[in-house]
Amino acid sequence: MSEAQALEIPSQPSRNPYTERHYFAWLAGFIPALVFAGFARTYYLNSVFGAPSLSTFLHIHGAVMTGWIFLFSVQTFLITRRHAQLHMLLGILGTGYALLVVIMGSTATILAARREVLAHSKSVSGFLTVLALELTQMSLFAVMVAAGFKFRKRTGHHKRLMLLATVCMLPNPMVRLLTLIGVEHNLVILNIWALVVIAIVLLDSVRNHRVHPAFKLGATLTICSLYLAYFASLTSVWQRFAADVVR
Repeated sequence: MSEAQALEIPSQPSRNPYTERHYFAWLAGFIPALVFAGFARTYYLNSVFGAPSLSTFLHIHGAVMTGWIFLFSVQTFLITRRHAQLHMLLGILGTGYALLVVIMGSTATILAARREVLAHSKSVSGFLTVLALELTQMSLFAVMVAAGFKFRKRTGHHKRLMLLATVCMLPNPMVRLLTLIGVEHNLVILNIWALVVIAIVLLDSVRNHRVHPAFKLGATLTICSLYLAYFASLTSVWQRFAADVVR
């Protein structure tokens, strides 16, 4: 059996009428919708909502992050349509693109924190907390993509690791959506994001009658790491260190 054929065959047949491909295809549609809704006012439909214009850097940043979400969806649908060879080719390019995502994502949050620190803003503490969270998100994203590439021939692991990598980016659009309904506390938003991750894992586990090892380790790592980053960011040690670094 060729590698391309192996990629097209699920490791275990699903007992649910909704096959594994359908489940991941649904998520590949839900995630871009969530991202678009979250950034519609400030980025995608910026002029329609009369929001402040964005700098060239933020336009590039937004385009790079959107590109990953688009790539994730395309890759998922390519497997759904059984185009494994094209999926593998794009996967090689996507690994390099992931590095650009990490660079742009990290740079954007560092520059935002630096701006507030230099301006002696009243929001400095909050921005330094966000800095810790978003740098952790980018680190987790990099780890999941690297693991996904390593396990690219084990399709069950690969697709779940790449999904988790993309899910690590979701707190950002969720913050903007939840702020619209008055939910602004970082811990509450983190709790809601964690529940979304848990729901994704539970639905997959119920369908397959087991928790997949990639989800068991990967989801635990992502959730625990972000909670650890949040509580660490509240300490005076982090606040002083981060302020000194970005200044």
